[in-house]
Amino acid sequence: MIALVSAKSDGVTTSACAMALSSSRPVLFAELDMAGGSLRHRLLRDVRRGQEALSGNIGLHKLPQADWQRSSPEQDMTPQVSQHLWPMDDSDYRVALPGLTDPRQAASMASVWPTLVNVLQMTDQQLKWDVIVDGGRMVLDGGRLHPVLTPAPVLHQADVVLLAVRTTEEAQALAYPMVRALQAELEAHASGSRALGLLLLGDEYQPAEVSRLLEAPVLAQLPWDEPAAAYLGRGGPMPRGVSRSRLMRAARDVMGPLRQHADRRQLHRQMRTQAASPAVARIMQQLQQGVRHG
Repeated sequence: MIALVSAKSDGVTTSACAMALSSSRPVLFAELDMAGGSLRHRLLRDVRRGQEALSGNIGLHKLPQADWQRSSPEQDMTPQVSQHLWPMDDSDYRVALPGLTDPRQAASMASVWPTLVNVLQMTDQQLKWDVIVDGGRMVLDGGRLHPVLTPAPVLHQADVVLLAVRTTEEAQALAYPMVRALQAELEAHASGSRALGLLLLGDEYQPAEVSRLLEAPVLAQLPWDEPAAAYLGRGGPMPRGVSRSRLMRAARDVMGPLRQHADRRQLHRQMRTQAASPAVARIMQQLQQGVRHG
């Protein structure tokens, strides 16, 4: 699972959409910006599911009610989530979970996060889909991710968290404290600080320069391609040449390495979790003793 966030709402949704539409694998795109979603009014506005047009009855904001209606906490919520997935284009293998329609709905998400995280992880690990999360703009509360105004539980479990940063001096200055806060947040939870990387938007600076300044690895870079970004921002019929634009070609190029990095992070976390199990710890201890005695 790859999550994109930003210190300033500047290109994160556009970048996430470009990556989702460029992937060679099936994709689930989750729009989890707690300030409200924009996909339903932009990229998805003219996309139909059969004969059905996207309405306010579809999306993330409907999941709390679906969660409340479950007969038991153990009941699988995948069917309820799947009802709120919407095609991103005319293919059968790129779907989106449209975001909130009102920022005031963010408070109702607290009970949903554990089950939604489980659905996203199952889609990634068992179905082998690319799961891309648009986490929106990060909001801090006392130096930590705000528990209501950010999708913190999802970010904690993401294999890779990409902080989208425009390659301008202003954007880098705003990103520096956010890098420190995100590293501390992820280190305190399951994913660890190494889950954080940078996604550069633009080419005014070289990746090595930005990495040195922000003290975080650059995992991907996308050009700021205005025509392609404008289409991703407004939706409608795809203009001629957008699929071959610099932005979309670069998005295709970065998806493979990012997926491999996410898979390695996922394997590392699984091994660490298994090592923490008392049974696995005993086996490892016995193996080590066997090696020493041998």
